Amino acid sequence: MTEHSIQRNSAFKKLRLSLHDQYDLNYDQRGSDALIVVFSPNPKATLRKYPFSHDCLYVADRRLQYYTRNPGRQTMVLHGFLHRCGYRKVAFIGSSKGGAGALLWSSLISRWERSFELFCLAFSPQTLLYPFNDNLVSLPSYVNNMRSLEGEPVTRANFEAYGDIPKVLTARAAPTLVTYSEGNKMDRVEAERLAGIERVQLNPINLAFHGSITPFVINLGNNQEVEKLALKLYADAEHDTDLRAMLPMNKGDFATIFSGLNCPSLSEMIDQFCSISSVKSDQPAMVASECSAQA
Repeated sequence: MTEHSIQRNSAFKKLRLSLHDQYDLNYDQRGSDALIVVFSPNPKATLRKYPFSHDCLYVADRRLQYYTRNPGRQTMVLHGFLHRCGYRKVAFIGSSKGGAGALLWSSLISRWERSFELFCLAFSPQTLLYPFNDNLVSLPSYVNNMRSLEGEPVTRANFEAYGDIPKVLTARAAPTLVTYSEGNKMDRVEAERLAGIERVQLNPINLAFHGSITPFVINLGNNQEVEKLALKLYADAEHDTDLRAMLPMNKGDFATIFSGLNCPSLSEMIDQFCSISSVKSDQPAMVASECSAQA
């Protein structure tokens, strides 16, 4: 292990001790000057097995509160970690609740003076958490969060302060790409709240499934890989009411929802939008169409 790697591990240990214990953290080093910060839609880290080519910090909100637990302080602590590690580019990515977290934290951290370039890629994020949003009633965890506010004043204060994510992004957003399923009403309504915000680009794809990140992280042409993912998702759905609400009732219909899609990999998408492969780029590459229909 190099001295540089040891220093980064030491910085991570300090980060883990300093961040609120509501957040679960994991860190993988790959010797990169770029860091991918992955926000999970679940209480545990997601995409740990995805073959990212850059260093990764995985964040999960154990209470599924959309990363609203004191995010100002959390991003201040994270900002220190990024500086100590010397990263030159940092991309915040996440799907669903994780997408909300990526939007929120990237916007807050973008207000700090920094030596690194910052980007955000959010997939199917929820964007209006407070006041009560009827568009999210299909998510049991969201409804449960809203019900809990009366008896949890600290949680309520956080949702009040940070629950209107378009308002947070309007103050200052990192260069952001929001990918969402155009055929999913919940996704479309939440994404369109961000229309017109400076530095935020909307990227609708021809899909009705809430999990718009899915075609970017699996090979849709590999039936065995799609079937394996279906088995995992439906097994996870036994313990995840939000996921259960989003999946087709019939597992056999899962593969058909991606019919006709031809998407780049998530890594290709990150490298293109964040220009991670180019050290001189000051602006992200504009991604006009991330997921096209096959001819």
